[in-house]
Amino acid sequence: MIELSGVSKTYRRRMSQRINALAGLDLRIAAGSTVAVVGPNGAGKSTLFGVLAGLIRPDRGRTLVHGVAPVAYVRSRGVGMLPDRVRLPDRLTVRETLVRLAILDGYSGAAIPRSVDRVLDLTGLGDRAGDRCVGLSHGLRQRVGIAQLLLRPREVLLLDEPLSGLDPVWRARFRELFEQLRRESSERTLLLSSHELGETARLTERVVVIDAGRVVDDFPTRGDSEALERRVLSVLQHARER
Repeated sequence: MIELSGVSKTYRRRMSQRINALAGLDLRIAAGSTVAVVGPNGAGKSTLFGVLAGLIRPDRGRTLVHGVAPVAYVRSRGVGMLPDRVRLPDRLTVRETLVRLAILDGYSGAAIPRSVDRVLDLTGLGDRAGDRCVGLSHGLRQRVGIAQLLLRPREVLLLDEPLSGLDPVWRARFRELFEQLRRESSERTLLLSSHELGETARLTERVVVIDAGRVVDDFPTRGDSEALERRVLSVLQHARER
């Protein structure tokens, strides 16, 4: 179970400017759920994921991941996260990057190359393994990020704009990988943030709409992308008019 109660986070910028990324957000997500978090740019989606991953400390409110604070949960069990912008070490190759990430993920000995080869194959990066990360396109960087996520899939996975930069072939392949992650464990909780509402309807069972740092709607997707898009746009329009 993921629980957030009254969670707020304010960023302070130059000239005393304050940005309320989260403003008393309340949310409950049952273990084993597949949930999309959608909303306009600046709604607080990435901040929410950062809080759940233990990377951002909120100013107020309570956050629990399976009954403990996010930092404690990450230390004991780990959280898999694909950020909205995949940052890679420019001087390393794709393989060297994944080897280092595999070591950080706890692999050792022969398990390192075996695991790296497996995720290179899953993400179609085998023929790009020797390429330096500095020259990779946005789509290829995204696939390296997905490969890192697949090294050791955790029970809580946070995917922030995972389709960004992927071509139609790899969008379809990502759907297959996403379904595989869901089938592997009935207790795995997958949270996905995306502006691609059609894909959201295909991939998830529930949509949480946030705007200005608050939850403004929460409903099942039922696989109907057109109905989902109409409802999300209507909710956001009404939220802006209030």
